[in-house]
Amino acid sequence: MDYPLYYIIKNQLPQPDFEGILKVIAAQKDYIVNIRDTKNEKSRKIELILRPGLEELGFIHSVTNRKVQLFQQGCLFEVDYFNPSTGVAIEIERCNLYTKVWLALLKMLEAEKIRHGIIMVPSVRVFRNKGENSFELTYKRLRDSTHNLRVHLSSLIVIGY
Repeated sequence: MDYPLYYIIKNQLPQPDFEGILKVIAAQKDYIVNIRDTKNEKSRKIELILRPGLEELGFIHSVTNRKVQLFQQGCLFEVDYFNPSTGVAIEIERCNLYTKVWLALLKMLEAEKIRHGIIMVPSVRVFRNKGENSFELTYKRLRDSTHNLRVHLSSLIVIGY
């Protein structure tokens, strides 16, 4: 499968889960690429187009402590998708790494019920009229900078959409 790109930072998800997630993303490739390459588009549109397919796989959309107690009481974090039976969380970001991706990683590290983390970023993004390989930048920085933080996650994968 050529799309979507992915880089496994730590271990692997149980194969049926990961293959299913990749298929859901690949089925929406044309729409996702169009949104990804449009200035000022939000990741929310990508979340919504993936929702039916991910829900078929057992994911819950927009998970806060009201839906599933993932974080400490009073915490206002939200995870884009979470599958309670497999412990897989998916965060979809519209940019490469900086604050949003680090926040996504922090959410996954704080929630002990999250066993498998997936952070989705654009594979390539046009920023200030020049292309940036967001996917490569993200996985390299996460891979090289977080080796001491990945204690309770069984897997961590970056997907470029």
